[in-house]
Amino acid sequence: MKMMRSIVKGMLVSVFALVFINVNAQEEEITDDELMRYAKVMDTVQYLSGNIKNFISESVSNSEDITGARYNELYKIIENEEKLNELSATEAEIKFITSLNSKTDSMKNAVNDLFKSMAVDYIGDGGRVYNKIKKALKSDADVKQRYDAILEKVKEENSEVEENSEEGL
Repeated sequence: MKMMRSIVKGMLVSVFALVFINVNAQEEEITDDELMRYAKVMDTVQYLSGNIKNFISESVSNSEDITGARYNELYKIIENEEKLNELSATEAEIKFITSLNSKTDSMKNAVNDLFKSMAVDYIGDGGRVYNKIKKALKSDADVKQRYDAILEKVKEENSEVEENSEEGL
């Protein structure tokens, strides 16, 4: 009788373990639709971040106060007054970099807020789907391969939209 209980108990534990594993596996499954939403968000954020970099480059290129090389030299130390003095930074250079940093910080904050909102609301489930995909992309080669293919498709579609928009100008 004890042996029978032990066998039944072992079988129940095994059944519960299989059900638990199956439920967890189903929870971790990532659909192509989820990957598509994730890819659209990541592509959008990358595009907007690129626009910020372009804005910086254009602002520096169009500036009469600073050259690109000088900007790169001073940008890294803009908060360090001693180093700025060592490099003889002018008031105009400091003012330009400080103003540009303020503008780009606002732009970066807006992109970051948009990203957070899209990760929570658009990708779905209060950010859990975003986190699930982010984790899977690091550990699951199949998910990474599917994502890369979907991201490539998203980039192609967005490229076509951009080209059509430029032609209409």
